[in-house]
Amino acid sequence: MKRQLITNKILFCYILLFTQSVFAQTVENWYVNMPDELNPTLSKQNRLELLEYYKARQGDSVTNRYENQAHVLVFDSINRCLKVKNTPSTTFEMKIFNNEDSIPFLGIINTVCAPICHSVVQFYDTAWNRIPIQFTMPKAMEWLNKDSLENNNVDKEWVEHQLENTYITLTFDEVNMSIMAKNNTLEFMSETDRKLISPFINDKEFIYKLKDKIWMRQH
Repeated sequence: MKRQLITNKILFCYILLFTQSVFAQTVENWYVNMPDELNPTLSKQNRLELLEYYKARQGDSVTNRYENQAHVLVFDSINRCLKVKNTPSTTFEMKIFNNEDSIPFLGIINTVCAPICHSVVQFYDTAWNRIPIQFTMPKAMEWLNKDSLENNNVDKEWVEHQLENTYITLTFDEVNMSIMAKNNTLEFMSETDRKLISPFINDKEFIYKLKDKIWMRQH
């Protein structure tokens, strides 16, 4: 019985130390030591040098694996987020969140502009396993002011058809625990179509907050 109590105490201490080490990790540590396949443009050495140069104010850029310059856009150690321009057309963002049980998890946004910008967001636990946190990418149609459209002599079906292709930029709020979504779909259209449709499109960003493992849009 006594031996079992000692064993339980040792196990508890290991768990406590592991938990403390996870919580002590900074966004810098997670970024530098992340699996290369999640950020293949920059090697671990690239990522380390990039942040070290930035902190030392010796520059904010390094040469990536494809001989392009990568540079820091945001590095906020307090709010645990960073944003890096990996190439002239791609951007990488990372932010550390806490779930309802105060357990940390990581969010990553990759944005490609080719030339219209579109993002993908994924979430990982602290062992870099994908976790089932749901974020539903909004459609361009969700920015459409249908009431305004119905009050004008515009072909509704034609407008909806033009909005079938969706290009959305996501970004982490640097201070708040939220995700912002910006609609770029108008950039895909011809200038003539854009002039006809833009009066019926809201230009506001959507804001999402996490609740019960689902990112919910705020109204």
